Amino acid sequence: MHRKISLVTVFSFWGCISLMAQTGYQVTFVNKQEANGFKPEKVYLFSIEDRAVLDSAACENGTYVLKGTATLPKLASICGTATGYNVVAAFVLDETPLQVVLDRGVKVEGSDVNARMAAITDAINQGGVDQRRIQQEATTLAEKYGGQLPDSIGKRLDKEWEDVSARQMHALRQGILDNKDNLIPAYFIFNYDDVLGMDFLDTYLRDYPYKQNALLKSTFHKLEGAKRKAAGAAFTDFALADMQGVSRKLSDYAGKGHYVLVDFWASWCGPCRQEMPLVKSLYEKYHPKGFEIVGVSFDTNKEDWTKAVEQMGMTWPQLSDLKAWKSEAAQLYDVRAIPATLLIGPDGKIVASGLRGAQLQKKLEDIYE
Repeated sequence: MHRKISLVTVFSFWGCISLMAQTGYQVTFVNKQEANGFKPEKVYLFSIEDRAVLDSAACENGTYVLKGTATLPKLASICGTATGYNVVAAFVLDETPLQVVLDRGVKVEGSDVNARMAAITDAINQGGVDQRRIQQEATTLAEKYGGQLPDSIGKRLDKEWEDVSARQMHALRQGILDNKDNLIPAYFIFNYDDVLGMDFLDTYLRDYPYKQNALLKSTFHKLEGAKRKAAGAAFTDFALADMQGVSRKLSDYAGKGHYVLVDFWASWCGPCRQEMPLVKSLYEKYHPKGFEIVGVSFDTNKEDWTKAVEQMGMTWPQLSDLKAWKSEAAQLYDVRAIPATLLIGPDGKIVASGLRGAQLQKKLEDIYE
């Protein structure tokens, strides 16, 4: 029995083959820093997005030639190790032959896309040079004035710093906006998503052709966390064990007609312990009015966790899966630093995130007094 294959099936099949096709590349690395002690016996062509070595080459008269085939384009780097460390240069690897020259600086030559990538990098690096100059001037003048800068000088240096930072941010954002048809944005978003702003990234990535690139996985995770803890969003439920080992859901406490503070902390976190007396006083003051706290510990040792709760007199509900930063709650809300908080309103919607110290105290005063 013969199976009939439609033209659509054939075209779809060859389309998939085409997408997976291997393309030839060649990267020549020229090392002009041998006299200064940089003499690797071998360098590696490393796929940044795949976290894997594509090729390696030994030195011949200061030159290393890396040549082969791969699914292109992809973001790659020349490294001194097979693990992707000791990076010499990062670039977009495609079918265009590239030459990477290490001298007093690094130059990637051979393609327009890498010239544009280098221009963005240079603008950011120049900002770093200017900032170090400002820092050095501030240190020198502070010594001159006995450790106390005159207001006029301090304001001038602050303004210069702000101007440099603004130029860096403009170069970064404009470079990303101007290169939506290639992999340059993926590289810079991966390295700078924390400063680019979630609103900018959310809008940009909606129709970015390379948004499935592996480097952007962490950025999308951060975006999801930011949306979950955004003011007005309904809280996302999770389940963790309490101190008796009983599984409890956040929904056991939140969305029940009262304000609930989710307090992310750990016994080993110094700032968390420093703030706990204030948190405790706020709980004792407003709990009679309905205020609740749910502590989420990022400990890995139950004894440390329970001992800290007892020592600090934390009488509110405590939950933990003892997985530290891999906690389900940390993953859901993209918690990457503690102490951290999430204030949930009586209707189960997020009121605010990141309230600590005086800000938390003021918010609760506004609610209850």
